[in-house]
Amino acid sequence: MRHLVPFAILIPLSTLFVACSKGDVSNTPNQQEQVVDASKESDVNDDSSPIIVTEDNFPQAYTNLRFASIVKQTGGINKFVEMPTAPSDPAKQFVVRMNKDTHYSTGLFDMKDGVYLTIPETKKYISIQVVDENHETQPMIYGPGRHKLTAKTKYAFIAVRTLDDQARRNLKADTNSSDPFIAKEWDKESFDKVAASGNSIFSSGYDQSKAFSNTESGQTPYWNYVGAAGGWGGAMVVDNIYQPSQYMSSDGCYEMTFVDPQARDFWSATVYNGDGYMFNDVAHISSELNPEKNSDGTYTLRYGCDGQPNNIPIREGNKTGKFNVLMRHYGPSKMVSNDEEGYNPTKNIKEVK
Repeated sequence: MRHLVPFAILIPLSTLFVACSKGDVSNTPNQQEQVVDASKESDVNDDSSPIIVTEDNFPQAYTNLRFASIVKQTGGINKFVEMPTAPSDPAKQFVVRMNKDTHYSTGLFDMKDGVYLTIPETKKYISIQVVDENHETQPMIYGPGRHKLTAKTKYAFIAVRTLDDQARRNLKADTNSSDPFIAKEWDKESFDKVAASGNSIFSSGYDQSKAFSNTESGQTPYWNYVGAAGGWGGAMVVDNIYQPSQYMSSDGCYEMTFVDPQARDFWSATVYNGDGYMFNDVAHISSELNPEKNSDGTYTLRYGCDGQPNNIPIREGNKTGKFNVLMRHYGPSKMVSNDEEGYNPTKNIKEVK
């Protein structure tokens, strides 16, 4: 099933080059749909000049830069950093389309012979996602216990998302290797050009199942490039489905009525300004917040309808004059996965007088 997702998380490209230093580098194949493998020696450039970035090696370039940024935050390999709650000030949000749905702990790990991650006991939602050096991901792992994590590359990004703040503060990772991560040096001009092109394609709609996946599950080099450019580290459709709305003027009052999506875990709706940032302390509503139901069991979420139930402000703090809504389904139901009628609420947002 194809899921067209125009919006997701994007790391500001300019900040990623700050953490880079010269080291082993990937070459730049020019063949369309050629798979670049970051773990192979054949992908290493022998000279010390910055690597020219193309569509073919963009997922590896962006991932390498992202890994360098993570190591800078954690202070080294095989460590988690507890990410703070996303701020409401757009200027303080370091990525677009952040959310306040869950707590995060993330880190970069040496995956040689696997990593054993112990999650403490909790009855709340908790998931583990692995993203490797080729921007391939895999189905998430859920729940407490000792889990063995593997990847096809030497290093991988591990993200723990949870509704239990204490659980993500008490993770225990057992590793078998701790070789230092060496960032590669990428040509910024070509990187920015390729990134902008991919993000433009992404913004007009793309195939989530082929962008955020792995080669065994149908990920293609082209959609991997587009997905990395527009939403690095997105989840597979079996775990999360994203439903964005079109942009709307922030001058109005809007309603979105929908049946219960029956997510396995929970659902949320987050509002962003025209640049893709949250702008108000009240930025989202989720099923975890027990929103008010209508008499027939449906939900009506409101945007810019001051004083009404289930309302998210769209004007206070928004200097762009427009907004959009992103619905997230954590553990999507079959109805959402199959894009059945009535199960994509963002298609039915209506302005009311």
